[in-house]
Amino acid sequence: MTAATPRALFAGLCTLDVIQSVDRVPGANEKVAAHEMLIAAGGPATNAAVAFAHLGGDPTLVTRLPRHPLTDIITADLAECGVTLHAEEDGTDAPVTASIMVTRATGERAVVSPSSGTTALDQPAIPLPPVDGTGAALVDGYHPRTAIAAAKAARASGIPVLMDAGSRKPHTAEVARETDLVIASADLTTPEGSREPDEVFAWLAALGVERAVITRGGGDVLWRTPGGSGSVAIERVEVVDTLGAGDFFHGALTWRVATLGISDARLAEDIAWASRAVAPSLTSFGTREWLRG
Repeated sequence: MTAATPRALFAGLCTLDVIQSVDRVPGANEKVAAHEMLIAAGGPATNAAVAFAHLGGDPTLVTRLPRHPLTDIITADLAECGVTLHAEEDGTDAPVTASIMVTRATGERAVVSPSSGTTALDQPAIPLPPVDGTGAALVDGYHPRTAIAAAKAARASGIPVLMDAGSRKPHTAEVARETDLVIASADLTTPEGSREPDEVFAWLAALGVERAVITRGGGDVLWRTPGGSGSVAIERVEVVDTLGAGDFFHGALTWRVATLGISDARLAEDIAWASRAVAPSLTSFGTREWLRG
């Protein structure tokens, strides 16, 4: 890494993903044959850090992982991807493991993962590495006390903080209040259960979030700042696998902020750049093949 290499802090979930390509998701008491299989580290903040490294950045991932043989697989994979791991041991028996089936014809995925324990508010914050020299931070809302601590530490040093808000959790509002830019998915709802973009934007603004983005799969990305709002068209590609695409977009947007700073006037341009940067991730199976392109 050179002195000009952008650095970023990522705080959140790290899983072991077992990904299989299938013609269709099996029904009850049915087996189907997988065409391809991949085992890799996953999770929103983790995938974002991988994309950040792929774009030439120097990411550090803050997370919880147990002492377990499967953790060694995660550690080795992240080292190969260029992600520095700052992990606190927890009391679980094994890492959170996600079983993922990707349907070949559509690229859609089905996921089974016991990740609910990673959103517990009673977990203490993980001790953080120094943030000096960091250009941006991203939190995904898992391990919420750590997310809040990381966001506060970053902002106290003038470092912009992004939040991956894929869906509303009990602590989403508490974490969002500490961030500068919330990147929501179309699944994020207001406390009243609305997914209407205007109402989601209004709720986030009421929390004090000045900038927000809503991704909508292959649809246009919506954005809003105090000075305006708009949409950005997503570059069309032949989709093979959607797994991790949103997380990679977050990592690319973090790279843009870490490199150029956060800017309301440039937000639409940054969204378009991030979308183009990670479009190749949609064109191959799994979350690692696109890194070799």
